[in-house]
Amino acid sequence: MGKRKQFLILDIDGVLLEAEGYRAACVDTINHFISLMGQPDIFITREIADVYEASGIACEWDMVPLTLAAFVNRYCETTGTIFADDSFPPRCGQKGAFTNSDFRSMMLGQIREYASLLNSSETCIDAIYHGYISREGAGLDALWNQPVRDRFFVDTLDPWKSPFFAELMNRLLGKNTFEDFYGLAAPLDCESYLETKDRLLISEYYRKLLPEIQGKGVYPAVMTYRPTRFPSEGNKGSSHFVNTPEGECALKMLGWDHGRIPMIGTGSLCYIEEKYHLRREQYVKPHPFHALASAMIGLCNNEIQASELARVLCEADPETVQDPLQGMLSRDDKIELAVFEDSVSGIESVRNAGEILKRWKYDVKVTCCGISTTEAKNQRLKNAGVKIYNNVNTAFDFVLGETFEKGI
Repeated sequence: MGKRKQFLILDIDGVLLEAEGYRAACVDTINHFISLMGQPDIFITREIADVYEASGIACEWDMVPLTLAAFVNRYCETTGTIFADDSFPPRCGQKGAFTNSDFRSMMLGQIREYASLLNSSETCIDAIYHGYISREGAGLDALWNQPVRDRFFVDTLDPWKSPFFAELMNRLLGKNTFEDFYGLAAPLDCESYLETKDRLLISEYYRKLLPEIQGKGVYPAVMTYRPTRFPSEGNKGSSHFVNTPEGECALKMLGWDHGRIPMIGTGSLCYIEEKYHLRREQYVKPHPFHALASAMIGLCNNEIQASELARVLCEADPETVQDPLQGMLSRDDKIELAVFEDSVSGIESVRNAGEILKRWKYDVKVTCCGISTTEAKNQRLKNAGVKIYNNVNTAFDFVLGETFEKGI
């Protein structure tokens, strides 16, 4: 007779944590560089970052260079400045070139323009850059022939070449972790914004309970788009400088570090993508790989093994390949994939994962718990047919109530 196995697939930001650290680091980094360029009276607020996310540009790594590019374009457009070289940060010292209100209004339109250039075959910054190169984009005409242009679009995730990325990561990780991870002197002496400014959304009760029930018919795991370390011991991967320990910062704050709750983040994805020569971010949610790996790591508690299992499940033909889960799951098991997400991408990843497991002849039920955040994200969840809960704790009450009643 089969067993009931419940996989709890947990997003971090907006679900387990209120990600105040990301927004604060993004805003502070942008405003610091605008000030360094000579315009201390021009600044952005969190509103701009929220508009980026609502427009499909969710990563602060991209928000920083895109906003700085728009600022320099606006300055050159207004003053007629032409820079002699690509010295960075460029000097934009003519006071009163435009007001902060003008800059805010311009940014709202520019973000919509950026979003129109996104495509699924490229990373965000590459898609926007190539869109402008092919003259599909508009709004950056004054910047485009400047020698400093590529500073905002090329090597923007390399702390050795991109000073704004280095400063952003310094703020996110804190001085000590930044220097330990990169082997670079930190630009700023500060504590980790992620560990000091993020706020717990999960209750103390569930924060302590989930590690205790791990493996007892219930398998919690974190599925995140946050960067995480590359899993191979002694091998950081060719893109190691973008596999930063931001997910690990979240687990530490939650008290789930040291393997108490496993996680599949971008380091896990990058490992498998590099091993099989795939495009970076090919497997990120809404791809089913992300959810399958998160379920598998809950089962086997091994990041590499979980990734390999997920790849076979996604790519192999069940009619010709031996079931990779043989000995781990039974076809008689009653499997539930329960996802706790504030974004449709994670919901779709789990739904797609459920379909793949059904293709392998498993009895699977998918439970989708949307966690309320912004009106725009809530509407997308509603449009996707997802039940929305006020917070993750009420969603846990619903999903785990029956489990505890049965004494599992």
